[in-house]
Formats: sequence, structure tokens, C-alpha cells
Amino acid sequence: MFIDNLATLTPKEEDIFNLYVQGCSTKDIISQLGITENTLKYHNKNIYSKLGVKTRKELLQYIELMRNAEH
Repeated sequence: MFIDNLATLTPKEEDIFNLYVQGCSTKDIISQLGITENTLKYHNKNIYSKLGVKTRKELLQYIELMRNAEH
């Protein structure tokens, strides 16, 4: 479900997801995209819902699994 639903992310959600993949922190993402913390929380909520995760920690665990699967 996680991998299949990556295609459902909006361009902004995809930008945020890719920054998480690159290892960026919440503060890094806010700074790089020029958005507020509340805007990031809004996008995170949508990303979590679409990808079937409940927390940022769980999202990062899936990202780590993706990285390991690529190698």
C-alpha cells in the first residue's frame, strides 16, 4: 500500500516526502519550502493518510525500509 500510494501524493506532498527521504528535519523542510509549521502539519496529515501511516516516526521507518530494499 505504501509504495503504491506514493503516486497519489500532490506535488507539494511529494516535495515534502522527498525531503524526508533525503533526511531533512521538520525545521529544514519548513525553511527550504518557506512554509509554516501548521502548513507542514497539514501536508503531513495528508501524506500519512494516503500512505497508511500514523506518525512521522512510522513514515521514516517505511522510508528506511524502502532504502534497504533498493540496495
